[in-house]
Amino acid sequence: ELLKDSVTQEVSSRKMVTEKVIEAAQVAELNVHLEKFASAVFDKCTSFVRDNPKSVFQIFDDEEAGEERSYTLHRLMARTNRTEPKQPPPPICDKCKHEPCLHGEVLTENNFVAGALICYISNPSFPGLRKTIRKIDGHFVYSYNQ
Repeated sequence: ELLKDSVTQEVSSRKMVTEKVIEAAQVAELNVHLEKFASAVFDKCTSFVRDNPKSVFQIFDDEEAGEERSYTLHRLMARTNRTEPKQPPPPICDKCKHEPCLHGEVLTENNFVAGALICYISNPSFPGLRKTIRKIDGHFVYSYNQ
């Protein structure tokens, strides 16, 4: 399972280019039995089609109708039409590094994130923001921004 996740994560991290979109779709079709892999490749291809219509028009212009690659392109266009666009993940708060923002929440072991900027309101001798560094034996280590 870890290997499958690593492979799909690697596929998802790659940038799709015009010259490879049909080839990638063919690879996904040939490996449909590897569900997670094929799904990740198809997702990359359909996102490319949605985000780059001029490039897709160029592919249509370059391909000969009736050839195997044009059939793959046709199936890819149909798949793109049937799938909903992926919504971008909600933004993560620049300060607390959480989504949704933990504004006003107490820092705990469960919500600790290294690099978060937090306000220390319970002790007025430490005004301003401090940056979380790490946890050591259940205690939080900070740097102070005065």
